[in-house]
Amino acid sequence: MSRPLLFAALIAALSLPIQALANDGVGFVDMQRVLEESKLGQRLQKQLREDFEPRTKGFADEEREIAQMQQALAKDKPLMSNDQVAKKEQEIKARIEAYQKKTLPIQQELMKAQQEKGREILEPAREALNTIAKKKKLGMVFERSVGGLLYMDSGLDITADVIKQMDSQTK
Repeated sequence: MSRPLLFAALIAALSLPIQALANDGVGFVDMQRVLEESKLGQRLQKQLREDFEPRTKGFADEEREIAQMQQALAKDKPLMSNDQVAKKEQEIKARIEAYQKKTLPIQQELMKAQQEKGREILEPAREALNTIAKKKKLGMVFERSVGGLLYMDSGLDITADVIKQMDSQTK
């Protein structure tokens, strides 16, 4: 890139945030909190739990049993022959593979449902965010978890306002 173009790009990059701060404000929102604390987000999470908890109830027990088998093998391994160890390791491996085969379709279905529910909350959240940003005369709003932002003054946080706005629009 030629020097004049590089200089112009640098000036533009530096002046954009300064203009935004001079003309309007800057804020940030924690979308994870919006998902967890808004009425709509809580309702969607409750639906997911109701749909998937009954189907995943036995998984914790099975995970615990596999962990106990692994602990027992680790404890008894010095007292066992190589053949016994190999047999027990194969038994544990088969149990893990069967568990994964059983849980993978449900995990994939859960991820798909979470994405769909996420899309259901995205539009109302965006509308609430736009309303609050206009009301507070903000030129830019960042998402809190976006990489690259190393510090944000908590006074710029509009998350609670976005949640309140969403809740006022949620039936």
